[in-house]
Amino acid sequence: MCSSQENFSFVKNYTGEQAIDETLHIMTYELGKVIEYYHKSKRYGPTLYYGEGNQQKEMSDLISMCRMYCEQRGWKYDELMKFGEECYLERMEDLRSHGV
Repeated sequence: MCSSQENFSFVKNYTGEQAIDETLHIMTYELGKVIEYYHKSKRYGPTLYYGEGNQQKEMSDLISMCRMYCEQRGWKYDELMKFGEECYLERMEDLRSHGV
C-alpha cells in the first residue's frame, strides 16, 4: 500500500511556486477557519454556512496544507502521522499512570 505522499503531490499539482513560509501562513489561516466555524456553529447553531460540511472542508484544507508543508520539507507525512499517534498513546499512558 502506498502512502498518501506517493499517491498525490501537492507541489507537483500546484499552478505555480509556493514558498514554505506561504504554506505556513495558509496553514494558520485554515486553522483559524476551523476554529471560527466551530465557534460560530456553537453560537448560532449548525447553519448551512457554519455547518458540518463547511467545517470538514476547512479541516481538509488545513490537512492539505500540512501535507504540502511536509512535502516541501521532504518529510514523510504518513510517518509523522504514525509518530504523532505513538506520542499521543505515550502521553495517555502517562496520564493514566500519573495523572489526577
